Amino acid sequence: MGVKTFPRFATLSELALSCLGMSDCSMTHSPDPAYKAQTEKEEKPSHFRLLMVALATCALVAGAGFHYAGSNNGNTATPVADASTDQSGSTTQPRPGVQFSLIAPEKAAAALAASGYSEKEQADILAGVKRRDLRLVAMPIFDATGTGGTVTVICGTTQRTVLLQSKPTVLILPITVSGNVDIIPASDPGIVGIGSGVVTMFGPQVLPVMHQGDTLGLTVIAQ
Repeated sequence: MGVKTFPRFATLSELALSCLGMSDCSMTHSPDPAYKAQTEKEEKPSHFRLLMVALATCALVAGAGFHYAGSNNGNTATPVADASTDQSGSTTQPRPGVQFSLIAPEKAAAALAASGYSEKEQADILAGVKRRDLRLVAMPIFDATGTGGTVTVICGTTQRTVLLQSKPTVLILPITVSGNVDIIPASDPGIVGIGSGVVTMFGPQVLPVMHQGDTLGLTVIAQ
């Protein structure tokens, strides 16, 4: 009879050696827990340093902004004066803007003929109108308080003296697109002063009362 061969089973010692080999392999590929903890411990200070640098930067920026704001708060705006005093000691009232009717260039000669200007003044003004350097506006002025009085109206190099009445007196003024007109008392205003008014494109406008030494300034706009 032939001898039957049975499969060979591993002995206990061989199994133990095999397990040890597998354990060595797994230990070779798995990171050391102590090394991993040490790595995390080294990374934490790096993030902490970045956080501290960011906080310090924010503090510096905030401090600079506060200093800048504080320096700006120390600057005060220059107030606009309600009235000023010129070198002669006369008081100038605030200069309001007024709009008067524009006289057409083709009617300039007729308007100047009845304006009371001298012939030379009329010729100079008309030449400026033809060159389109000047415009003519009609400024009706009247007595606004009933106290009367005489005023001088100065516009550029020209001036007109007029007696204030309840019925408006129309003055012809040569200006550019806009110009300054000064009104000063020509007669003694007394205690009550001289109260004048003008008729603008929007209706009558009462002007501030003038006393001795006052100058009433207007900004006239030609429309």
